[in-house]
Formats: sequence, C-alpha cells, structure tokens
Amino acid sequence: MRRPLRLFILLAGITLLAACSRLDLAYRNLDWLLTWRIDSYLDLNAKQKAWLKPRLHQHLAWHCSTQLPQLASWLEQDRTDLAAGRLDSAHLLARFGELRESIGSLSSEIGPTAAGLLQQLSPLQVQQLREQMAKENEKLRREFVAPPLSEQIARRAENTEERLQPWFGELNEAQQALVRSWATQRGEQNRLWLDSRERWQAALLQELEGRHSADFPQRVDHLLRERQSYWSEAYRESFAEGERSLAELLGQLVASADDQQRQHLQDSLGALYKDIAKLACTSSAGEAVASRSE
Repeated sequence: MRRPLRLFILLAGITLLAACSRLDLAYRNLDWLLTWRIDSYLDLNAKQKAWLKPRLHQHLAWHCSTQLPQLASWLEQDRTDLAAGRLDSAHLLARFGELRESIGSLSSEIGPTAAGLLQQLSPLQVQQLREQMAKENEKLRREFVAPPLSEQIARRAENTEERLQPWFGELNEAQQALVRSWATQRGEQNRLWLDSRERWQAALLQELEGRHSADFPQRVDHLLRERQSYWSEAYRESFAEGERSLAELLGQLVASADDQQRQHLQDSLGALYKDIAKLACTSSAGEAVASRSE
C-alpha cells in the first residue's frame, strides 16, 4: 500500500518539497535533511560526517540536473494528457514503471557512497543500527499491523483520501466509495510490506558482517538495486497488483472528476511543474561526476 501510493505522490508532487512554501530552499537543504535521517539510525562521528557531506552535495547536484528535469517533463505531459482526456489507468501504470526506473537510477547513484559509509562503521555503530531498525520496526508493527484488519483498512482509506485531497480537492461520495473499495482490496498489505522490509534489513545486517571484504560494494549495490529479490513471493505479487489497482483507482478518480476537480488537479500539477522547472541547480551533473572521479 505504502510504496505504490508514494510513487504517485512523487508524480503529482514530491511530498517533502511540495509541503514547503519555498521548494528551492527545501531542495538545497536536502543534504542536511538526509544527514539528519541517517543520524536517526546512527551516531556518525566527525570524520564520517566530513566524508559524507561533499558526497551528498554531489548526489544532490546529480539529482537536480538529471532527475528533476525528467520529472518536470512528465508533469508537463500529464497536464497535457489530462486536458485531452488521456490521463487514464494505462497511462498511470506506465508512469509507475518509469518512476521505478528512476528509483533504480537513484540506487545506482548512491550505491558507492552507501557502501563507503557502511564500511566505516564500527562494531558499536552496527549494533546501534541493528537496535534502531528493530525499534522502528516494532513501532511500525504496532501502528500498521497489530490493529484489526478492519481498522487497518479504514485508516488506509482515510490516509489515502488525505493524500489525494491536495490534488483533487474534496472527493465526492462516489469517489470516497472507490477509495474505500481499493483500501479493502489491499487486504493484508501492511503485514506483507513490513515482513519484507524486515527481510531486506536482515540481509543488510548480514552483509555488514563482511563490510571490509573487497566485494562489499557490489553486494551493497545488489541490495539497493534488487530490493525485490529479498521480498517474500507474496509481497512481490502484492506489490505488482498494488501498482495495477492503484493506477486503476486513480484513473477512475480522474474519469469521475468534475470540472472543478479537474481544474484543481491541473493547477496543482502546473504549480509543481513551474517550481521544479525554475529550480536552479548548484552545479551540473557533469561537474558532480567529475568531482567523484578525482
């Protein structure tokens, strides 16, 4: 449930950035935000932070120069297709595939940095990472898996409506019924998602035992690029079905939208497109690549 919906939100708006009044300011602070996120799992020492900071800047420059223009192009095309009545479930499903490819490119981009940082971890930091993952997973299990399935479904529908509202405005009763039906169909998605998340984390922690070996960077690259190979078969099937059913839901919402909702969606996509298109990158992707090879 969680990842496919986030893919659409990436299409319709980068959640973190779109929530800010100044997208350029938020984007330029992503290196700080990412470091803060890493620090929530690990207490990096001064040497590790100094090593990581310029690499985050390089990744940010690469993403701004290569990935955001692609996102802006998709948004422009989707606005055109929306106006022409072509923004349907097939279109959105194809877009999900393009977004997955983009995420794969991002995984390849950050792989060497991730491996380099993980190789620097002390035994104490590895234990801290293990404990923090377990703590967060327990919290997620209490929040998303432990409640009765009926409660999970109701919350899924409510959260989905909240995420859709900035793009469609208020949903009517028929549209709300579509969301509830979709949420019901996703069934035990929360459990399958969390179980597979824990499987991937267990593989990462296992690989960390050999973090000083010569092939460790290649193993980290596989962990990042082939996440689905660590999922359960049930979750792989559920994920694929989740993308299809979400594309169908969104296509139904677009098809059933009234004039005001369509205009709302056009305006929201247009505003995000303009913000991304005018965002000036601090350096080119070529400069970022060159600095990594020095």
